[in-house]
Amino acid sequence: MDNFKNYCKSCTVTHIGDFRCSYQGQISVLENFRVYVEIFNMERDICVQIEKSENLFLCIQTNDKLITAKNLYIRKIESKLKGENIENPSFNFNMLIEAVDVCWGTVWCADNTGEFLFDGFICSITDGEELIGLTPYEEIDDMMFYKSEFEIDIKAHYKVINTKSGFSFQAFPNIKRVGTDLRFGVKSHIQCQSKSMMNLELIKQKIRNIVLFFEILCGELVTSTQVRLYQKNESFDYLGNCNVPIEKLSIFKRNNIDSRSFIRKSLFKVSDLESSIDETIEKFCSLIKSKELAFEAYKQVLLDDNVGISTTNKFLKTMQIVEGMERTDVDEERQIVFENEKETIIGKLENLEDKEFIRKYCRNNGDNFSKCLQKMTKRVMKALSEISNKEFRGYYNLLENIKNDRDVYTHASHTHNPILTLDEIQWVIYCYKVFFRVEVLLDIGVDIQLIRKRLSYDRRFVVVYDKLFKLKIKPEEQFSTGEYDRIM
Repeated sequence: MDNFKNYCKSCTVTHIGDFRCSYQGQISVLENFRVYVEIFNMERDICVQIEKSENLFLCIQTNDKLITAKNLYIRKIESKLKGENIENPSFNFNMLIEAVDVCWGTVWCADNTGEFLFDGFICSITDGEELIGLTPYEEIDDMMFYKSEFEIDIKAHYKVINTKSGFSFQAFPNIKRVGTDLRFGVKSHIQCQSKSMMNLELIKQKIRNIVLFFEILCGELVTSTQVRLYQKNESFDYLGNCNVPIEKLSIFKRNNIDSRSFIRKSLFKVSDLESSIDETIEKFCSLIKSKELAFEAYKQVLLDDNVGISTTNKFLKTMQIVEGMERTDVDEERQIVFENEKETIIGKLENLEDKEFIRKYCRNNGDNFSKCLQKMTKRVMKALSEISNKEFRGYYNLLENIKNDRDVYTHASHTHNPILTLDEIQWVIYCYKVFFRVEVLLDIGVDIQLIRKRLSYDRRFVVVYDKLFKLKIKPEEQFSTGEYDRIM
């Protein structure tokens, strides 16, 4: 991504959709990696055509790259007097366009129909080295590497987890010599190879899903930091999928301590799921489709975490996660029974207004919020602490208080007041964010022993879980969290 920092170059626009042209312009990349293209001295009819057309793409040439851009938004149009004939003036126009999807390469990537098709991609994500959980270093001795008289024999090689669906998670060594120092780090990326060509929308969806997958594993906001697309023998740098220049490379200093000073054993890793990775990814993608609103609310909560916002709105978003995850469609057989009972009751009524009232307001909406809250809480508590049904009933009052506050903040009720303190609301937010992750991990087949072990390292959750529910995670003393945690 360093290539695009402060990027600003003169260019020639050679195609606007099917229209061949040769307009001078300038292409620039902003700090947040949005791409702007300014086109100079355009004719009025071309400007009008661009304004009216949809799904146009641009072909742009710089001194060293051929750039293809699509999903265009006009940000500004300025007119400029052409010549000096004031009595019959004519104008040229400068147009500023924001391009959402932009590909840099040595060829243009659009086909004859203007479609951008690729057979694979590679992306990197924030903290990918840790979240993939592979280390190419089989041993890191406690010797002082920076002293040149020592023989250095470090086993380091490329490591990968492959899937049948075309994904591969890769880690490889990054060894730098700085003066007399040797610095050992890990680099990683995620690769996807498809048997059939993929358009950009499908690729963005795959990246979104894989980013969501990592956000469930770590409970933090994750973003792609670099994306490279492949089309047969050609490759393209791609901007347009929330690229963020966060560089977090694990570097070992002279005292052999990682620059972050700790390894987070609380983070779930792809290496935890290596033996069942294909089944896990398939289940996860299916879960996203059926529980899309829950995942959207989860991402909003993570975004609030990232920018340090903590309000009652964040509490309501957390409750949306619960309802989105637990509310299910009404069972077809149950719906038939309900409709038959409803018609039987209507048949017994004589007043026409009563019948219309029943038809209008008597509906089977499935589980209400209280039921959803109980389902998630009970399932996760049983998984983490193995409580009984009788013990769970002791939490009904707390759950009723959570429901009360959810209703108060949702409906601005004048008849009820909030019950939970601000501290308790923060505990609820954190607990149920983790509860959602636990449910997803259980649904995709993660071992409950691993879930307990990893979460026992999440100090904040351990404390909050105890404060809110007076419960502890069942210990899993002998369960290993894998090679990465042991070596790193």
